[in-house]
Amino acid sequence: MQFGFILSLVFATIVAVFALKNADKVLIDFIFNEVYISQALVIFLSAILGAVIVAILGSIKVIKLKKQIKELNKTNEFLKNENDNFKILLAERENDIMDVNVEDKNENDEELS
Repeated sequence: MQFGFILSLVFATIVAVFALKNADKVLIDFIFNEVYISQALVIFLSAILGAVIVAILGSIKVIKLKKQIKELNKTNEFLKNENDNFKILLAERENDIMDVNVEDKNENDEELS
């Protein structure tokens, strides 16, 4: 987090120095209009617009990832419950098998006597 913040400050400083070095007025030709404006202002506005677009796209990705995490947590909880149910069922089956084995042993002992 700190590295990203420091990198952003360095980039902003570079953009500011670049813009101030290029402060001449330039002609910007829009589709329906032409405007003389400071080149520094154009550079700042472009940088700000780029940062806003990156922030929006990053936020969309974070929202999608949070939704995916939520869905995966639900699936994980379901699978844990299913695993617990299978363990209980397995324990019951093992008890049934033990009971059958004990009954078979008792029958074999009676036949031998």
